[in-house]
Amino acid sequence: MKTRILIIIISIFSIFSNAQSIKVDYDNQIKTSFNSFVTNIKSKNINNAVEFIYPKFFKVVAKEQMKQILNFTYNNPALGITILEYKTTKIENPEKINNELFSIVNYTSKMNFKMDWNSIPNGLNMKKAIIDGLYKKFGKENVSYNSKGDYYLINSKMKACAISSNGKDWKFLILEESYKNKLNNILPKKILHKF
Repeated sequence: MKTRILIIIISIFSIFSNAQSIKVDYDNQIKTSFNSFVTNIKSKNINNAVEFIYPKFFKVVAKEQMKQILNFTYNNPALGITILEYKTTKIENPEKINNELFSIVNYTSKMNFKMDWNSIPNGLNMKKAIIDGLYKKFGKENVSYNSKGDYYLINSKMKACAISSNGKDWKFLILEESYKNKLNNILPKKILHKF
């Protein structure tokens, strides 16, 4: 009798321990994949970075077009965006919806934004509109100007959605309010309501 009780207690403990380790594995897998995604963008390796984007997104923006957008943003001599650092602050428990796992990843990033205003048509005229756009998107308190380097330092809090069909291979979508309507046919409504 004592042996059976001991076996039951050990079994319950084992089940509980395994359930806890599954969450940790998800967290580690998501964090590792997200780190690879950001590291590829940071090092301007756009072809590799695009492989971490959720494939269904390419129904909205073609993969080649996405590469062009990212290359224009990160490999453009007139536009200097440098990711200085980023930190994952929270990974929500994945939810299974329609045979896929979805998890919201909260993260912070610090980046430099430098523009060669003279190299773009009407650059100096556009400067105020672009800077106002940065203030609107990130909040004025999160954008500061460095006159010595002639660049803007941007601190941001952002969200991404991690998606996987097997819990090991994770793909991502950066979640921004400005293109939420484009994600209506890609993400479940339950996930869309989270940003």
